[in-house]
Amino acid sequence: MRWWRRLVHARRDLAVAFLAQPGEDVAAGLDLSWEALAAGAPTSTELARAVWPDTAALGVGGLEELEALDARLAEYEARVAATLDNVTAQMVRALTDAHRAETATKEG
Repeated sequence: MRWWRRLVHARRDLAVAFLAQPGEDVAAGLDLSWEALAAGAPTSTELARAVWPDTAALGVGGLEELEALDARLAEYEARVAATLDNVTAQMVRALTDAHRAETATKEG
């Protein structure tokens, strides 16, 4: 039962990702940092093809493609985690600096 639930959750996530794709005009306006973060990440179309393959993709080549797709997802996940850690650290530093400046003003 657990495996079926995981599959259903994954298919739901893919459906949401597919529906949430930005239009062409919005996608053109993404800033460079987002593009760099997403570089090499699988598209929703690639992920959908991996989950809903045609019968030709069910051979050994299909397994190799899934392994390559998983490796790309792992790399993307690592970039997102590193970026999140970096942004969080910068926010903590900024809040700390603001608190110190406020405290110094009150004491001074």
